[in-house]
Amino acid sequence: MNIQLEERFTQFAKNECENSSRDSILCIFHTHVANQIPVDGKQSLLKTIEVISENRDVFHLYNNIWDRMLHLDYYIDGVKHEEVIGETEGHGKWFEWRI
Repeated sequence: MNIQLEERFTQFAKNECENSSRDSILCIFHTHVANQIPVDGKQSLLKTIEVISENRDVFHLYNNIWDRMLHLDYYIDGVKHEEVIGETEGHGKWFEWRI
C-alpha cells in the first residue's frame, strides 16, 4: 500500500468516525484483496483500526491479511478481542462458519 493510499484511508476512516453516531458500532469488512497489500500497509491498516477503537467500538471482519481464515477482531470499550470464526477459499468461492 503506498503512502498516498494509506493517508487517504486514514483520513476517510477518521471522517467517517467523526460523522457517525457514537451510538452505532463501526464495522469494517474486507476480504480477498488484503493479500495484495504489502506487510507495512497491513500493519498500517490494523494500527488505524486500533487508533479508531480508542474512541469507539469497532468490529473488523476480514480474511487474507495473514492467512485465509475468517477473522473477527473487535474492540469494546477499548479492549481488543480476536476470534477466528471460519475458513475461506482463497478466491471467495466458499466459506465455512466456525461459530
